[in-house]
Amino acid sequence: MAGAVDDYVHALGQRLRGPRRLRIGMLTEVREALTDAVDACRDAGLSTPEAEERAVAEFGPIPPLAEEFQELLAAARGRRTAWLLLVVIGIHHGLSEVLGRVSAWHQDWGTAAPGPAYLVFARFTDLFVEVALVTAVAAVVAMGWGTRRLGLRLPLVRATAVLSTVVVAATFAAGTLLTLLAPAGSAVGQLIWIAPFSAVLVSARRTWTAARSPAPPLGLLAPDQGSLSNLGPRFDPEP
Repeated sequence: MAGAVDDYVHALGQRLRGPRRLRIGMLTEVREALTDAVDACRDAGLSTPEAEERAVAEFGPIPPLAEEFQELLAAARGRRTAWLLLVVIGIHHGLSEVLGRVSAWHQDWGTAAPGPAYLVFARFTDLFVEVALVTAVAAVVAMGWGTRRLGLRLPLVRATAVLSTVVVAATFAAGTLLTLLAPAGSAVGQLIWIAPFSAVLVSARRTWTAARSPAPPLGLLAPDQGSLSNLGPRFDPEP
């Protein structure tokens, strides 16, 4: 039969969403801290059930601790999404530039020349992707340094999820239109990007889910209520 420590760790784990490895590390650290507290209580003369109840009671309620941990998990998930966005959009843009420089557009246009409206749309698409790449780099930096130094975890996480969704949807739609609007254009080549773009969208959805519930800033919990300061350095949000 599970004891109070097992029940506490299980209940805490049920509330957490985010990267599996980091989540398991958090729960392991909590269990180890509770186990040490149980051993101390048993040395003081309490029975094992009484020691577990005392340790859990002194560790503090689950909801505030879960909110604190969830903020770290959301930051880690947002950082992964930012990196994925940067890699996928960077490769897509790089390949598009290479194909353009080797005159691959002649396959779709033949001897015809793009009209002014098409060229404006193409240039706007290139500009949008370039801005998106710069923004993705900023998101990667912000989700690492910014979340630790500025305490902006959840706003940055939600912004990263929205940015990733908008960028991949707009890039895929624009690339498909540019291909279909050409005289001999075919969107078949765009199909190879469905998988990587979908991966970004899935990651963005998980990022939004991880950050959907507001959490209090770190440091609001007292030391006897399960503050991160009592659980060691392994709670640094680096993945």
